[in-house]
Amino acid sequence: MSIYDLDLKGMKKSFAKFNKTLYGKTVFFIAYFIPFLSFLALIGAVIAVLFVPTERMQFFTAISLAVFIISFFIGNAYFYRELRIFLDKK
Repeated sequence: MSIYDLDLKGMKKSFAKFNKTLYGKTVFFIAYFIPFLSFLALIGAVIAVLFVPTERMQFFTAISLAVFIISFFIGNAYFYRELRIFLDKK
């Protein structure tokens, strides 16, 4: 079964099957752990900039935003790559 041949309903079923496996849960954790932590750092940096608007805090906020976006894209690419491999094996 190829991921490219599925419709929306088939994709939802595939996500459900993949997320029920231990491998799917592990891949989800690995793929989205760093983006989650960087999102929390970004929220903390934004709150800190609201109370203490220094150049250093603004720089940290920009870096946190960049790390969040990059890690989110890499995590998504990794997750969907593993999902595609999982579906190709079935």
